[in-house]
Amino acid sequence: MTSSGYFSCVSASGKWLSSGPSEKTLEAFKNLPEAERKPGAVKVPPLDPGDRTIIAPPEGGLVLRVHGRFLARDDKGQLRHVAKSDFPLVKGNIAFLLEPNTEYMWLSAAEVQSLVPAKPAKGDRIFVQANIAERIARFHLSPRRALTSEDGIIPKSALKQATLTLLVDDITPERIKLSAHGFVRTGSEFDPAKATSPNGPLPFGYATALHGILEYDRVKKTFIRFDMIAPGDVWGRWGDANGNSQTIERPGRNPIGFAFELAAGTSPTDRLPPAGHGGRAIRAGYFGTSE
Repeated sequence: MTSSGYFSCVSASGKWLSSGPSEKTLEAFKNLPEAERKPGAVKVPPLDPGDRTIIAPPEGGLVLRVHGRFLARDDKGQLRHVAKSDFPLVKGNIAFLLEPNTEYMWLSAAEVQSLVPAKPAKGDRIFVQANIAERIARFHLSPRRALTSEDGIIPKSALKQATLTLLVDDITPERIKLSAHGFVRTGSEFDPAKATSPNGPLPFGYATALHGILEYDRVKKTFIRFDMIAPGDVWGRWGDANGNSQTIERPGRNPIGFAFELAAGTSPTDRLPPAGHGGRAIRAGYFGTSE
């Protein structure tokens, strides 16, 4: 569709047919030589990586599906799903707040291999590269991701801690089993006296531990399991573009959960870029460097 809002219909060979779908378009297509109309007549070669306008997951890397969800605690302090009454500022339909939201994380082939010890021994510790831990913290453990898959990128200045360690738990000739342990903290320190809403004086803050189980197939040379959870808490003023409260804010310190899993790659959605807008994420330093 052009910027003026009109459609352009073209053939597979790139020949312009009309300015919009109509009987005239179909007639123009029928008038093309059969060599241009039959299936497979036009061979479109793969684009070189540098020519792609829509970014794709890294070749040989991994795609992780990331689920984010608002949570609450019952009278006994146990986690539960949120209800409409947990959001005192929200009015109208809030069904979208009561369900999980999903987005995707990418790891390059080199990053995947950095998670696997060359000569594994039970009890070995692997300190995950800082750029991977920071990617998880800034781009995927953003509490706003429980609301929307787009943006919500945490600035580097707000990142206080991002560590992730893998422990080799078991080894067989076919598999390496690892457990993941880490911690992420961004934004302000929690202060219950200031964590009020709306427009409380405490800025946005978030903290979570990381726990996971990973399995690496030594024959296929790839991960066949990558399960990780982040059962954290969020507090303070989320803030809109003007720094005012958002209606999703809750007073105090509130639970929010994230879960990572290996994407099968069988669905087109598995190719969705990080942050719902891959170009913006890449420019913001997704792979460790900012443009």
